[in-house]
Amino acid sequence: MTIYMGEPLNINHTIGLDTLYPVIRCEIQFESILDRQRFIEAVGAVVKIVPELLCRYQVNTNSFEQVTTNCNDLIKYNVVDPDLDAENWDLMLEPQIRIYWNDRNGQTNLIIYFSHILTDGAGSKQILYLLAMAYSEGPDVLKNVHNYQNIDWLEEMLQDYQPSSVRSDHPTKPLSLPQLAKEGKQHYCVGNVCLSQKNTDRLFRASHIAKVTVNDIVMAAFGHVVQRFSGNDTISFACPADMRKFGPKVAGVQVANLTSRYNLSISTSPEESFERLVEHVHQKMLELKHEYQCFDSIKALLDNYKDQPLTKLQEIVQANYHIREIGYTNFGILDSGKLAFTGNKIKRVILTGGFRIAPMFQIAAVTYQQQLHLSFNMIGTESEYAVGLALTQSVADLINNFSLNVLFD
Repeated sequence: MTIYMGEPLNINHTIGLDTLYPVIRCEIQFESILDRQRFIEAVGAVVKIVPELLCRYQVNTNSFEQVTTNCNDLIKYNVVDPDLDAENWDLMLEPQIRIYWNDRNGQTNLIIYFSHILTDGAGSKQILYLLAMAYSEGPDVLKNVHNYQNIDWLEEMLQDYQPSSVRSDHPTKPLSLPQLAKEGKQHYCVGNVCLSQKNTDRLFRASHIAKVTVNDIVMAAFGHVVQRFSGNDTISFACPADMRKFGPKVAGVQVANLTSRYNLSISTSPEESFERLVEHVHQKMLELKHEYQCFDSIKALLDNYKDQPLTKLQEIVQANYHIREIGYTNFGILDSGKLAFTGNKIKRVILTGGFRIAPMFQIAAVTYQQQLHLSFNMIGTESEYAVGLALTQSVADLINNFSLNVLFD
């Protein structure tokens, strides 16, 4: 079988597999039934561009070995509990994508799992766009599309970069949530709170007026809510950064791991006003971006990749890119023009990371069809899920109140 060599940043997601399995989850709910054959043909067109999707990952050699040529091996039909079934998905033995297709009540529901070893959130969105394009226009529309994974440009950029002398990936006071008494069985659950189009529009207008980013506001809201649970006098977050914007423009796609992280840490009282916190987050993020601090998280890995064994490289990742108990990710805008399947309308899209065992918790933000979605995956009891949902609703409420205060003060 064919073998494809990986890139250094694939190793970022090979640690802590017993705590958090490296996946990205996308759920798409349609208003009617998809054409199954057209979809299979679309998948076939996409794997020609990203053949690693048909491969198992070999961690010791950081490579992808083909295990199938049949696109049907990637799709499971009418599984009762897809998320529970996905618990048995082994990226070291099986393909790097798994698609669950369920038809119920005249509607198709897709749950697509992507390997986070193979690609990041931005790369996953590009796969979704390719699927939609090939489904809508036919597989031949992708025949000249190329995937650019090479990171020579990034390695060259980092040659002269000097990492910060302050180790910031392991904060002294990390955010956490309380452990609830275990009442009942923990199960897989997905929570979602969606801002209406009206409230999302207010958010974008308020961010413009306040001269801050939407990401600043969402991150500050999540930090503020969790801080009140943890009682910390600091808010520390790892905020993902897509490095594609630093590289050359490509005439194709970049399905790869091209994400680093900004390590944000702010001293602030839980009683500080939210408006003031947003400004603090904004100023700190400006500072980190000006210093290119996101490069701290990947510099040592790239410098040592060619000379050090895997175990040493994973130690480097643990020091600079470790899994935090409280996580935050922002998938940005999911383009509804590109994620469109001819002949069918999409009711809802949920994008999240892996399933975290409560009280671990991650919130994922994505804007689709002019609506901001705040979502989370959890392995938890009914009570833990209720707390996660209430926490997420509190984040949404803070965002809405901020927008109203900015627009109507």
